[in-house]
Amino acid sequence: MMGGHHAVSGAAAWLAITTPVTVGSVNLGLGTFEMDRWETLAGAIVCAGAALLPDADHHGATIARALPPFSSIFARIVGEVSGGHRNGTHSILGMAFFIFLAWLANGWDVQTVALGTVYPAAALFAILLISFAVKSVKFMPPLLCWIIALATGAFVGVNAPEENMWFLLAVALGVIVHVLGDMLTIGGCNLIWPIKIGSPRWFRKLPVIGGCWKSNGRVAVPILAETGSTAEWLLATLLTTYVGIALIVA
Repeated sequence: MMGGHHAVSGAAAWLAITTPVTVGSVNLGLGTFEMDRWETLAGAIVCAGAALLPDADHHGATIARALPPFSSIFARIVGEVSGGHRNGTHSILGMAFFIFLAWLANGWDVQTVALGTVYPAAALFAILLISFAVKSVKFMPPLLCWIIALATGAFVGVNAPEENMWFLLAVALGVIVHVLGDMLTIGGCNLIWPIKIGSPRWFRKLPVIGGCWKSNGRVAVPILAETGSTAEWLLATLLTTYVGIALIVA
């Protein structure tokens, strides 16, 4: 999927689990996790940024262009270590690594007199993720991007301890949604990387399901066809509409 589409899918996933949305008699949101309005908004932005994290393995991705030249250098290093695009960072191991980083950041708290408990690492992590998210919105001016990133990062940093686990949940949901989104395209992902179990030739010749298990070990359910396809744009449009409605409700 394209960068902007990953971001909107992350925001949609967050709003789906935190915001009950009813249109007529149809419930469009689970509302499983109760959040206040600010946690809902901040979580949507953080989750949108986290939904771009797995593309840190691609030097041409949105994440690589978020904070140049540091982000581009970082993306090249990650790409080398993870074996290139849609390998290590798009696997169970890669998702676990990103979630572990969020857990570490979420667990470092500092007691202050003025603000009480603050989370400096989580705040910095959030600013980074939000810069990814706002970068995917190409029409947003740079100054507004910084205002949004710094304001949301500050909220993450000073959020009360008993409510702070939403940050870890937002990062975890974002990276998982990214990988699932890429598995809906022809390229697919190898969830068990670095292990590669390629499909036999006879399987690849089967109609319909032959393209779901590839010779390089990747698995796909390619209902969106190629990245950037009309089907993907249609899905992104529907998700964007849903995000707009859910944010109004929230």
